[in-house]
Amino acid sequence: MNLGKLALKSVYSNASLTTRFALHSLVCISIMTVALWFIVSNYLINQILDREWRTTAQIVRADVRKFLEEYDFKAQDRKSVGPKFAALLEHMRLAPEIIRFRVYNPKAIVIWSDNKQLVGKYFGDNPQLQKALRGNVIADMGERQQSDNAMDGKATSPVVEVYVPIYGENGKELLGVFETYRRPDAIFRAVHEARLVVLLGAVGGGLLLYVSLFAIMHRAARKIAEQQEHLLQMQAELAASQRMALVGEMAAAVAHGIGNPLSSIRAAAQVALLDAEGADGSGQNSKMRENLQSIMQQVDRVQKRMQGLLNFAKPLEPRPSRVEVNSVVREVMETLCARFSDAKVTLDLDLDATSPSVSSDVNQLEQALMVLITNALEATPKGGSVTIRSKASDHNGAGAVVQLSIEDTGEGIPAENRERVFEPFFTTKPHGTGIGLSLAKKFVERNGGTITIANGVNAGTKVEITLPRAA
Repeated sequence: MNLGKLALKSVYSNASLTTRFALHSLVCISIMTVALWFIVSNYLINQILDREWRTTAQIVRADVRKFLEEYDFKAQDRKSVGPKFAALLEHMRLAPEIIRFRVYNPKAIVIWSDNKQLVGKYFGDNPQLQKALRGNVIADMGERQQSDNAMDGKATSPVVEVYVPIYGENGKELLGVFETYRRPDAIFRAVHEARLVVLLGAVGGGLLLYVSLFAIMHRAARKIAEQQEHLLQMQAELAASQRMALVGEMAAAVAHGIGNPLSSIRAAAQVALLDAEGADGSGQNSKMRENLQSIMQQVDRVQKRMQGLLNFAKPLEPRPSRVEVNSVVREVMETLCARFSDAKVTLDLDLDATSPSVSSDVNQLEQALMVLITNALEATPKGGSVTIRSKASDHNGAGAVVQLSIEDTGEGIPAENRERVFEPFFTTKPHGTGIGLSLAKKFVERNGGTITIANGVNAGTKVEITLPRAA
């Protein structure tokens, strides 16, 4: 038992906010529905019964005025007035609900009954009769059963006893009390229908309230989840900004600390190279020139890495202008044409001549394309190809944009790395820095575009860029 309670408590504590609210609201609305049904049905039933008893009293009094006189209640010779009461009973039995009646005088003594053995008996201990003698119409709906003759032992049937006080013509003198026996079938049927109608109304209202509250809560929970996701995203961006600020400080310190010595090293190597070129062309001088050129290339490479690190840590604000994407692609390809030839990789350009101009910083767009195309070239084996396409698109109704795709025929990016390729300093290359794709993504997004990575048609990688159309 304790294990079951612990398991239920664990499941409840791990449930979502929407699930817990659904359970709480279901319990509360169920209790409210039952309480509402009980209160309203009891009130309605009391109103129905009160109307029934008053209607019965009006019918009895009208028939009494029609068949009896005040003397008939006070006569000492009961046999002389007996036929009148019998005629009244036969008349009242014409109504299917009324079975019989019994008449009491103001002293609670039976003065007439179809059961002659009851005439003259005293019923002062009957609480309902005492209330009726005080002028109230009283109904007894207890599970009492009466036969057509209370003393004959015949089969019995359930009845409702209605006590109706009868007054004289002046309306003040109490002549007696009629104890009328009614069949309860119609009354019980009306009560049952009233309970059923109220129950259906209460259940329908409760269900409607539950569905409405659940819909509101579901929408609120979804909004809270969106806000939490947005908050987590903002926290991640804040942490990234803090990391970038730290990287910027480190990059500035490194650039300041080794920038000038590197410039001095390159200048000294360049001067030594000039001296070596002026000397004789011996093999020793040739080897020296190659070493000096290698020193200059490595210095240029380090300076380029440092500049890329500085640009990544604190990129310049974009200066958007009208840019022809196809022209920028061709300019980048002119720079990389020699590398494509050396790598024996084919370049396929499928540029839409009708593509409109885009709004972007041309320098940042050129740097982003340089990184992406270089990565595609390095990922493509000999004999492979890199395809660059451009076209105008509506981009799912978000507005006119230009789509640019760069697709290679390499091995592709593993699924576990695809979400991380844009993270700073993440790289799978032996000599990579991990800032190229991050910098390209930042340049594209700063100019209002988007960048995504997907699988290529030929198992390679496809990078898609969307840039907003110039106004």
